[in-house]
Amino acid sequence: MGAAHAPFPAVCGYLLGFGTGEGGVSVTRLPSGRWRAQVYDPATGKNLSVSKVVGGPGTFATKTEAKRAREKARERLGAVRARDVTVLSFWERWTTDPLFARPKESSDIRRRELTKSFAERYSDVPIIQVGDEIVADWLAGGGRAGSVQGLCSMFNDAASVKAGRLIDRNPFQKLGISRGKGRRDQQPPTEQKVWEIVAHARKLACPSFAAWLQVAAFTGLRPGELDALRWERIDFDRARIVVAEQFSAATRTFDTPKNHLRREAPLTAHARDALSSLAHEGEFCFVSLRGEHWTPSSRAYHWKAVRAAAGWEGSLYLATRHFAGWYMVNELEMSSGDVAIALGHQDGGNLVRRLYGHRDKGRALDRIVGAYADAANGHAATPPSATVCRKARQARHEQPTLFDLPQTAPETAHDPINRQQ
Repeated sequence: MGAAHAPFPAVCGYLLGFGTGEGGVSVTRLPSGRWRAQVYDPATGKNLSVSKVVGGPGTFATKTEAKRAREKARERLGAVRARDVTVLSFWERWTTDPLFARPKESSDIRRRELTKSFAERYSDVPIIQVGDEIVADWLAGGGRAGSVQGLCSMFNDAASVKAGRLIDRNPFQKLGISRGKGRRDQQPPTEQKVWEIVAHARKLACPSFAAWLQVAAFTGLRPGELDALRWERIDFDRARIVVAEQFSAATRTFDTPKNHLRREAPLTAHARDALSSLAHEGEFCFVSLRGEHWTPSSRAYHWKAVRAAAGWEGSLYLATRHFAGWYMVNELEMSSGDVAIALGHQDGGNLVRRLYGHRDKGRALDRIVGAYADAANGHAATPPSATVCRKARQARHEQPTLFDLPQTAPETAHDPINRQQ
């Protein structure tokens, strides 16, 4: 994340950027076994040996002696108060010093983007003076709510031991600002619409992009995970896909998957058909006409054309991963826990229930009507059959699903991708 930075000036007797204990690199053990102590000099902006401040030897027999000499040197130099650390000076260090780096570089890029405008606007304001008034000014008009997450992270670090406790409280915590409903109320496409999208991709783009869409929609893999998918990670015998990496558009590099966990995903029948239709011409499963793995930018042109031809106004994510979660819950009636495992979640199914797996309201009411009908007829309350559900949907003049289509339906609407090659 760039060159290492010297710690901030001392605040209340402690080096900014280090804790009250060992003080990071300000106390180090030498190869000889002795200890060296350094202290920050605000006049020069550099670390000095304590011997240059208080005299005496520059090394010590024990760590305790070195720490005592360091504290004595700090008292002599004097402490520069936190009011001298501005928003911009802390932001510059926060976004470049490895001490504050996140595990993934893409996360660091994202938080820089979220906080840069705030740092520029309040650049000369001492960070200790950022309170409710400045927060209210920044959020006025409601157009900057998206930056709160990044700013909350920045001020959390400013209040941490790593930064020397620059502030006593985080002014961006518990603001009560909703992050929005996200995709909770967004309806994914029907299964028939998904097959239409795949068919148009086969006609307008290339077999590889059509296969990419089909695997995405019927496994729930994230776009970056599909862009990085290699043939060696497809286990056709066990019907598994090993998800070991993803392509990061932010860093243009391969990185670990979300949550930093290697996992297995299901190789479903539709995904197997799509992959089996492709030629093994390189290490990556899905490649563009140039022979390179797909990236968000290389997919964008094809997706725009396919989306328009299919009449789909939603996003790529809604038509693929979100559809996969919805399909597993509503069509296959799988448990939220099982769907969470398939999608790579670590919360036992909470996100599936809240976002991806919202039950189709019409189908839920059909099940309730069927259960009451069975109870009225003296039968145990059981979910209605597929035929009952289909007739109920037809009575409501709903669009049929793929499995409701007559056998004479066009092959492009529902046949696996390899039948079109």
